[in-house]
Amino acid sequence: MMKMFWINIAKQVSTGSSPPTFVADCISRAIRAESWNNQDKEARAHIFKVKKEEKAMLKQSQPKQIQEFYPKGQTNNSS
Repeated sequence: MMKMFWINIAKQVSTGSSPPTFVADCISRAIRAESWNNQDKEARAHIFKVKKEEKAMLKQSQPKQIQEFYPKGQTNNSS
């Protein structure tokens, strides 16, 4: 019966104190496991998006700091 699910969902369905004996029990556990997996994916996607936005903000603020450090007309290449 577990062969009809994805491997990661089948592992979550078959674990526990008692394995599912009825098809309805098996399906309900699979639905719960799939929703937990989707929640985890959404949380990881949100964290990735936040980190990406933070990197973009750092890249935008970094050139401004370098320009503010040197007065107008001067560059870092003065020898």
